[in-house]
Amino acid sequence: MKKTIFTTLIFSVFLLSACSDNTASDMPKKSAFAPVITGELIPRSYSEKANYYLVSVEGDGEYLKTVHSRVSSASHGFSLTRIDCKNNRFQGLGYGDDKQENIKMYSNVKWTDLVSGSSKSDLVSFVCNKQ
Repeated sequence: MKKTIFTTLIFSVFLLSACSDNTASDMPKKSAFAPVITGELIPRSYSEKANYYLVSVEGDGEYLKTVHSRVSSASHGFSLTRIDCKNNRFQGLGYGDDKQENIKMYSNVKWTDLVSGSSKSDLVSFVCNKQ
């Protein structure tokens, strides 16, 4: 009786591990990096191995100021951007790794025209179309 229970138990464990979707070979490799993802997913016109999230938007009547994050398997960064929806251009104001509090402001910012398919172009389109 004990031998039958033991054999049944071993067989059950084997069967569960063989049929499971969570076996070690099927599980994705976890990196030491696990960002907290907040914000609204920004649709991309060009596929890449990162996602962009709109964290915040504020306006002053003329321009919009956004914080967005880029999340990939290797990094997580935050950008502060000023957007001119009327003239379809932007200013990169700052960037920081890992968390929003790490954003360092750039000292010399210039208006930049959009490049079709770029992440900034997708950001500007997404934000301006929501306004």
